[in-house]
Amino acid sequence: MKIDLSKLYGQIDKVFNFDGKIERDFSNISTKEFKILEPIEYDGIIYQVGNSYMIDINIEYEYKTRCDRCLQETTKKMKTSLMGKLTNYEEIDQDSYNDDFNEDENGDDLIFYKNDILDVEEYVIMEVSSSLPMKTLCSEECKGICPQCGINLNTEECDCITEDIDPRFEKLKDLFKD
Repeated sequence: MKIDLSKLYGQIDKVFNFDGKIERDFSNISTKEFKILEPIEYDGIIYQVGNSYMIDINIEYEYKTRCDRCLQETTKKMKTSLMGKLTNYEEIDQDSYNDDFNEDENGDDLIFYKNDILDVEEYVIMEVSSSLPMKTLCSEECKGICPQCGINLNTEECDCITEDIDPRFEKLKDLFKD
């Protein structure tokens, strides 16, 4: 969705609401294997604060991946948001702009537009890719898999005897063999 910001200029106390869905292949967003199951849905608002315009976007999506403990497929719903100050890319001072920190002197994140057109979907996709968790669990109670036999401990019990002994203290276990 591209928004023509020129319609907002000069309209004091004007608030612009928008919403949309993004439907496309997102398999290249992350290095971790996952699949977006539903379209990414977003809604947002653009409003004026002083001489600046701010944007606030709420994003919801659902994805499928493997649990990092038991390796079973799991589906998760995610909600994230993006807020920032709208900034004309053509008017920034390239000499003083630090590309490593996309924020202004007040700490507001900068959302760039060009030729009075804001590409909302570009920022929504970036937020989705940065909001994916590093670790996904099927549930907080997930027991994982047995490190010796590989059985999923959520569905079965194994008969493996596990002696988790710190290798630094392994010699001490023979000390009390009576």
